Formats: sequence, C-alpha cells, structure tokens
Amino acid sequence: MFRERGVRAFFQGFVPTTARQSANSAVRFSSYNAIKQFAMGYVSPGEKIGAVSTFGIGGMAGLITVYATQPLDVVKTRMQSIDAKSLYKNSFQCAVKIFKDEGVLTLWSGAVPRLARLIMSGGIVFTMYEKSIEMMDRFDPDKRYI
Repeated sequence: MFRERGVRAFFQGFVPTTARQSANSAVRFSSYNAIKQFAMGYVSPGEKIGAVSTFGIGGMAGLITVYATQPLDVVKTRMQSIDAKSLYKNSFQCAVKIFKDEGVLTLWSGAVPRLARLIMSGGIVFTMYEKSIEMMDRFDPDKRYI
C-alpha cells in the first residue's frame, strides 16, 4: 500500500469512519438511555431492571443504531475502497452520487448483517455495563473511590 499510494493510503476513509463511529456511539448510548428510562417507568421505585431486560434494551439500541447510521457506514465503506479517490471528491459527494445513481435505498444496503451483529453486541455491552456498575457499587457503596 505504502509503495503504491504513499502514507495517505493508510488514512483513506478516516473522516467518514470517524463520523460513522461518532454517530454510532451517540445514537447507541442515547437510544439505550431513552429506552431504559421508559422501561424504568414499569419497575417499582428502587427496583432495578434485570439482566434479560437490559439485554433486550441494549439489543433495541443496536437496532436503532443500525438504521440511523447505515448511510454513514455505506459511505465509509465506499470511501475506503481503492477506487474512491478517482470516483469521489469527498464523503458528501459520495453520498450524493450513491443517492442519484443507485437510489436512496442503497444507503441502507448491508444493514441486515450489521443488524445481527449490533443487536447482539448492544445486548452484551449494555448488560456487562450495568453489571459492572452494580459490582462497583458493591465494592464502593459510598462512591468515594469509584
């Protein structure tokens, strides 16, 4: 890669990858928190949501994340391709070209495989997150150190 295209080859697609990852995190955490707050309305005061419910809420956050950020993922993938430099000036132009030449639904191509991965990872990540918080609360109930 370096010999053929130089140092810039290692950073091809950096901007769309950063945009996609930022959007992923923002959507994933905000949707998890919103759904969790909604679910807390169905739990007795002082009671916590169980691990299975947390897994389900995390999975729903993963589902929302996929459909909200899939266009960014498609643009990121196109911008990382070998031909990207000759096909597109920038990420915005790439998105416009996909929209005009291939149709708006192309921006959501590849969503199903990503959906399976993000539903499972959302469930696992948020269940482990909540369990970690519980464990830290037991270790330091006064929240003096953690």
